[in-house]
Amino acid sequence: MEFTKQDTKIIKGIAICFMLFHHLFAFPERVTEGTFVSLWYFNDTNLAVCLGAFGRICVPIFTFLSGYGIYRSSLKNEVCSALVVRHIKSLYKTYWMVFFVCLPVIVHKSFFSRRSLLAYDIIYNFLGLSFTFNNEWWFVLPFAVLLVLFPAMKHFAERRRAGLCIDLFLVLILNAVIVYIIPYMMTLTVFAGLSSTAFWARTKEVLELLPSFLTGIIFARWDVLSAVKAKFGGRLLWCAAAIAGMCAIFLIRAHNAKYYDFVSAAAFVMCLAVLLPTKLMALAGKVLAKLGEESAIMWLVHTFLCYYWLQRLVYAPKYAVLIFLWLVVLSYGSAKLIRLLWKWIGRLVKRLSARKEVSADGT
Repeated sequence: MEFTKQDTKIIKGIAICFMLFHHLFAFPERVTEGTFVSLWYFNDTNLAVCLGAFGRICVPIFTFLSGYGIYRSSLKNEVCSALVVRHIKSLYKTYWMVFFVCLPVIVHKSFFSRRSLLAYDIIYNFLGLSFTFNNEWWFVLPFAVLLVLFPAMKHFAERRRAGLCIDLFLVLILNAVIVYIIPYMMTLTVFAGLSSTAFWARTKEVLELLPSFLTGIIFARWDVLSAVKAKFGGRLLWCAAAIAGMCAIFLIRAHNAKYYDFVSAAAFVMCLAVLLPTKLMALAGKVLAKLGEESAIMWLVHTFLCYYWLQRLVYAPKYAVLIFLWLVVLSYGSAKLIRLLWKWIGRLVKRLSARKEVSADGT
């Protein structure tokens, strides 16, 4: 049993659900125009807030899958540089689809809130160099940089003495350098000027995502997910172990183990690979795959709904589960509408171009 593109879509669907839950309930202080009620409390523990905090694992999962996917694509004899350019174009195409749809509302709200909106704000946000329009757009530039670095990481994964265990150990060391050594170095006087710059802030974001992306590449190099799915997938005992493993990841991460999210994300995806062949996952997978297909646009648009524009509407159902399902519907519906809008614009442009050609031939 191979780990397929459909499997990737399903896991992306799960990851975007984590993201929505994370932004809905992990930051109660940001909910100023509504409220929510968790379905379970234990002493002072709010289950919705706990699950929301765990939902941050969605970012390393997406990054892991991106590394996995681009490496598998590179095996199709496509020139590596051309592959990178195609993926960057796809990333920015999706980003700009949302950017231009949201820009009129951003300009309108800025005008009525008397907030100055300068030309460079629009240009920087357009390029992904700044995310003042939406704080959750921060990921665009780091993802683009990781794609640019892909050829070097591919070369590392395919070197002569490469090995799965050796490479994962090297990633663990790299993560330790990123988490402990580099932050210490940035506190030194010699780096005082650099540590306060926007350049370092963006570099730090890239470094935080790098271990997950590289781990995805290594897993793809050795086809780990296909091997796990083929050997353990759908078997009752291993499915029970996978569920226990996911619960363990939740508990471990609850104790501030976020610095090793690249390990948690990879382990979580392997657990899901074991569960993918089950009947329950086959039924849920149809819905999750649809969400996975639109996960990029849902990522870009959902915080406009739950934080910036329609918070009162989003939190109207009051109960956490209903709020989550409502935001899923709103985000997915928004993604579909945005795609339809651009499809209609594309058809309109083609018709206008065809008419101009006919007019030119007529003259």
